[in-house]
Amino acid sequence: MLLPKKINPDNLIETIVEIRMNPICPPELWAGMISSNIQKLGYTYVPSPQLSVRLDKHGKMAVSVGKGIESTTYGIFIKEHIRFVMQENCLSFNCNMGHYVGWNVYQKEIRDVIKALQDCGIARDFNRVQIRYISEYRNIDLTDKIRGNIDIGSGLFTCHEIKLNRTDGNMKVFISIINKAKRKSADGEVHESSLFDVNIFENFQASSSVEFVSELLNKIHKIEKESFFGLLTNEFIESLNPVY
Repeated sequence: MLLPKKINPDNLIETIVEIRMNPICPPELWAGMISSNIQKLGYTYVPSPQLSVRLDKHGKMAVSVGKGIESTTYGIFIKEHIRFVMQENCLSFNCNMGHYVGWNVYQKEIRDVIKALQDCGIARDFNRVQIRYISEYRNIDLTDKIRGNIDIGSGLFTCHEIKLNRTDGNMKVFISIINKAKRKSADGEVHESSLFDVNIFENFQASSSVEFVSELLNKIHKIEKESFFGLLTNEFIESLNPVY
């Protein structure tokens, strides 16, 4: 299918990329080792508590991407609309904070950061990549906007959550649609929203090639877009003002 280059608004509330690595040296040294290289890329170091975190778009601490997995944070770095967190054997990137810069810019920033990790002697190689994008739609019933029909008990039941998954070799795709849930905004306002959550990861044999990791991220990002738009009706996609 023809995939939009962008939609307006994009409705994204989370744009998480996680890259797992095999480090060479103790994580307590990472922030100091990468400081010079990362400053050249325009990032600012933010001292962090030793907790399992990622940052939501408001800059607040939230749960780790790996559900149920606790990780110690060894550094948070900020550049305009992009932040990344160094945690034990992985990097967690977040590119929202109120403005999504677009995949072309985002993936270049990720590539530059993982290259900096190698250049300063932190990362030996990499073995897993993950992309998780979550979109929020206020006051919209997403079951009316996806392809196909859902008929549970002839209308006796209401569908509040749909979960889909598939495996393709080493790649796993998880899709969750949470329909018309009560959510609280940053200012405390309670509203009704539906969430469209696409979570994809791939494990691979350890590789020291930054180019390989970058190409794999591009592949997974394309599958993320195909999974998202492929489930939506043409009418709903058109309502999102797509640009092709």
